Amino acid sequence: MNNKWKIVLTGVTFSLALFIAPDAQASTYTVKHGDTLTKIAKAHNTTINQLKQWNKLSQDRIFIAQKLVVAPAKSAVSTVSKSPAVTKAATATTKTKTTAVSVVEEKVESPQNALSHTVMKGDNLTKIAKKYSISVASIKQLNNLKSDAIKVGQKLTISQQSTEDLAIEAPSAKTVEAEINFNQTADEAIEKQLKKEVALPGKVSQQTERLYGQAIQAANAVLGTPYKYGGTTVDGFDCSGFVNYIFNSVGVQMDRKSSLMYFEQDTTKVTQPVPGDLVFFKNTFIPTISHMGIYLGNNEFIHAGSKGITISNIGEKYWSERFVAYKRLNNLK
Repeated sequence: MNNKWKIVLTGVTFSLALFIAPDAQASTYTVKHGDTLTKIAKAHNTTINQLKQWNKLSQDRIFIAQKLVVAPAKSAVSTVSKSPAVTKAATATTKTKTTAVSVVEEKVESPQNALSHTVMKGDNLTKIAKKYSISVASIKQLNNLKSDAIKVGQKLTISQQSTEDLAIEAPSAKTVEAEINFNQTADEAIEKQLKKEVALPGKVSQQTERLYGQAIQAANAVLGTPYKYGGTTVDGFDCSGFVNYIFNSVGVQMDRKSSLMYFEQDTTKVTQPVPGDLVFFKNTFIPTISHMGIYLGNNEFIHAGSKGITISNIGEKYWSERFVAYKRLNNLK
C-alpha cells in the first residue's frame, strides 16, 4: 500500500531515536514496519551491539524509515597504494561518518493527506477501527460505505488529518492482545506522566509574557507555510518543528524533538493556560501524544496541520476528542 502511515509499537515506554545518515560507502538498511534490531542483525549476519556501535545508538529503539549502517565501509587502502602516506590518506577519507539529524515527524503523502488501509484477509470494519483508534461509523462516512461489507484489496480512507508519526522498535513477540490494548496502555502512560507533574500557576513572569507575545507574533507571521516532513524552517514545518522554530526564533532554546518527547521531557502541565503555552493532543493517528501547537487564547491554537500553518479551535469535535493538556516549557516561569 502506497503512501501510508506506518507504526511499530512497544510496551509502555515511548521514545524516538534519531535518524542516522551513514557514509555512502557503508552498507545501509532502511527500517520497515515490524523490524527490530534483533531481526535486522540476524538478516545481515551481525550483532545488536555492532549495529548500535555503527549507528551510535544508546538504546535498542529504532523507527520506521531510519537508515541503519549494517556493515562498515570497506577500506580503500589496498586499492589505492601500499605507501604509508597514501594509506593514511585513504584511511582518513574512507572512515565511516555518522551525522545525527532529528527528523521525528512524518507527513501523510497520499492525495489529500489521507491515511489509508488496504483490506487484508480476515479484516472487518471493527478490527480496522480498533487498529487505527477510529470508529466504524467514521470509516463508513469517510468511504461512503452503505454497509459494513468490505472486500480484500479494497483501499479504505482512515483519516484526512496529517499528523506526527511515532515509530518505536517492536518487541520480538507482539501479540494481538497487546495490539488491541495499546490504546489503553498509551492512555495509562499519558496519565502517569501528568500525575507526576506539579501543575504550574496560570500566571507567568513579565519576561515570559513578553517572550510569549513575540512567539505568537512570529507564529502568525508564517501562517500558510506548507507542511513539510521534518521541516523546521519557513520552507515548511511539521508540528513540533514549527514549535521548535518559533521559540528558538525569540530566544527560547529548544532542542529538536517530537511532540511526545516535548510532552514527556521538556514541559509541565498548567491548569489555566495563557496565550503562548503549548497544547498537546493524542490519537491524531496513533494512541499517544502525536500533535502539538501554541495556544492563542479563546480556545484557539496555531499549529502545523495538513494544510500548513493554520489556526484551529480546540472546541472543534476532532480536537476536543483528542485534547490532552496545556503545558509550559520547563525553562519558562
